[in-house]
Amino acid sequence: MTCTPGTGSCTIDVNNPGNPGTTPSPSQGSGSGGGSGGSSGGSGATSTPSPEQTLINGDCTYAADPSYVPQPGTESHAGQKGAWYLMTCPDGIKTGGDPNKPVATTTQKMVWLTNPPPAALMLPTPAALADRARSLLTPPKPQIGSNPPVGSPQMVGVPTWAFLSRSLWVPVSAKAEVPGESVTATATPVSVAWDFGDGKSIVCTGPGSQFPPGADPKASSPDCGHTYRISSGNAPGGKFQVTATIIWRVDWVGGGQAGTLNDLTTTATVPVTVNQSQAIVTGTG
Repeated sequence: MTCTPGTGSCTIDVNNPGNPGTTPSPSQGSGSGGGSGGSSGGSGATSTPSPEQTLINGDCTYAADPSYVPQPGTESHAGQKGAWYLMTCPDGIKTGGDPNKPVATTTQKMVWLTNPPPAALMLPTPAALADRARSLLTPPKPQIGSNPPVGSPQMVGVPTWAFLSRSLWVPVSAKAEVPGESVTATATPVSVAWDFGDGKSIVCTGPGSQFPPGADPKASSPDCGHTYRISSGNAPGGKFQVTATIIWRVDWVGGGQAGTLNDLTTTATVPVTVNQSQAIVTGTG
């Protein structure tokens, strides 16, 4: 890079990667595509514009890639001590517009290192970013609905329709990223575990159906419901605690990889009074 004093203008040779810092000299493998656009950064390297309109020059970073297989005819380092890493180096090129504001870019190459890079220069793996993205997910808690409505007494022997707000039955996503790489984790609702407080529980594969206006009160829900056989009179406070737990499947994608992580759950509880229906006997004499 050469700069003209007093003008703030610099010329950058994009065929040279950024400063690799104090890391051991790498053995270059065949390149790994770093995205579209930009100029060639050497054999097998590509430069991709970053969002910042500044000239960057600093240490390279490294991400281990145990799945990398060198192209035929290149050194494979089979059986040797070391590992393949994706090396990302800051660089810069001039584009149209203000000549004093070159667009920042990064140059990427696959390299073989006998010794691991310093920890400060190691990028997290896609799987590690996926775990971080999962921790950022905030799926909503259930909003419990029923027929008879929540807050009104349920009746022994009369079917209870159990359902959740459908507006919450949608996937939610979160992204974790570092310079040059990002991973998105998505939580998708797949089922609801219901505990009706009377010792009975079920699992429904959807949010459940709302009770249609004008339907027969003695009709059972087609997909998610319960019929109480005992009253809640002997339960603490005279109420059963009805709990709904949504199970969220978590998938992730990014860094050229994809996978599934442990499920997430969200839970809500409402108190329900269940009354024993009373038969009314009338006589004529």
